[in-house]
Formats: sequence, C-alpha cells, structure tokens
Amino acid sequence: MIKGNSKFVIPIIKNMKKTIALALMLLTSATYAQDVITLTDGRTVQTKILELSPDAVKYKKFDNQEGPTYTVPLNTISKIKYANGSEESFNTAPAATEQGQANSSGNGGDLPPIFKGTFDVNDKATEAYIEAVAQNAGAKILERCTGRSDNSTTDIFYGEVFRDDIAVELHIPILVKWDKGLANKVRSIRGEIIVDRNGKRSWKYQSDSGITFSGCAKGIIEL
Repeated sequence: MIKGNSKFVIPIIKNMKKTIALALMLLTSATYAQDVITLTDGRTVQTKILELSPDAVKYKKFDNQEGPTYTVPLNTISKIKYANGSEESFNTAPAATEQGQANSSGNGGDLPPIFKGTFDVNDKATEAYIEAVAQNAGAKILERCTGRSDNSTTDIFYGEVFRDDIAVELHIPILVKWDKGLANKVRSIRGEIIVDRNGKRSWKYQSDSGITFSGCAKGIIEL
C-alpha cells in the first residue's frame, strides 16, 4: 500500500508506465541495431555492413567493430536484414558445399584441420601450423626481395591472427627481419599471409624498412 497523499499516486504510476514503455522501445530498437547476413548454408552473422558491391559484402562483426574487416562473396549470401528492419534477398546460385569444394581441390574431400573446431592460437597444433606457414613465407619473401636465405627471424603477430569462418580464410600478420646492414639497422618487411580453404597462400604487403624493398614486397601476390 502506498501511504501519503493520494494525489501523487496516479502521477507516479504514469511515470512508471512511461519508463517501461521507453525501455521496451529501446529494447526493440536494439534488436535492429545490427545488419544480419544469412548465408546460403543457413548460418547467420550479426554485422555492421561497410560496403555492398555487385560481387561481395564488406563488414565488421557487430560485437567487435574495432576489429578486422571481413569480405564475403555475394554468391554465398541468401539474405541481408538491415539495421532499419528492411530485408534484401539475393537470387544467387547456392555456393558449393564444403564437401564439394574440398573434393574439387583434391584435399581428401574435407576442410584442412586448421578450419575445424574452435580457433585458438594458443592451441599447440594451431600454433605449430601458424609458425610453419610464417617461417616458410618469410624465407620466400626474403629470397625474392634480397636474393638471400639467411632469414634470422620472422615475427608473428599472434594478437592479430584470425580465422575468417565466412570466407574460410586464415590471416597471419608477420614481420620478416634480417641482418642489420647499413647504419646498423635491422631491415624488415611487414605484411599478411592469407591462407584459403585449399591451402593457397597469398600475400598482402603493408610496409618495409626501406624503399629498396617496397617494389618487390608489393609485387608478391602468391607465396
């Protein structure tokens, strides 16, 4: 029972109703705060779409908008529900199943182990795989750009390594370093290795320690 002047009871109840109504409105609007991508295999991804082109969609994960930008081919998307509640369907042929794509790539009819289960860079098998890919790539980059094979170290930026489960790609940022050379400075080339579902390794150049190497490093496409 509410004690006191009854004149204040009705305004209090009205204010409570307004508060509840406002909370419900905020809750409803929050459900439309993200763009939801539905893939042809039935999976959904909560995103913040950055760009929609005739061939692909670029987006950030809704719960990590400061994180990496993902790109997914348009022919793997069946529908997009935008933040404003509108929807768009795509009349694209269903993407080949993982089984079919794997069979055509000749890898035994299945995805490589690195693309299975939970992705954890601290897992010993995963860490060993990443290190092997990075060291092999580092040696190839050094040989192509300097003609040398004395790669003393290749740094792996584990905090930036991620697996794109939509495009089925593994991204490994590395820094290839070698002898100190002129002015007693360590020389280096930085970039990112991208491994696709078929094991193909491509290279994305980022920077280097001298203009002498930029042309070579930028020109590398596959590793």
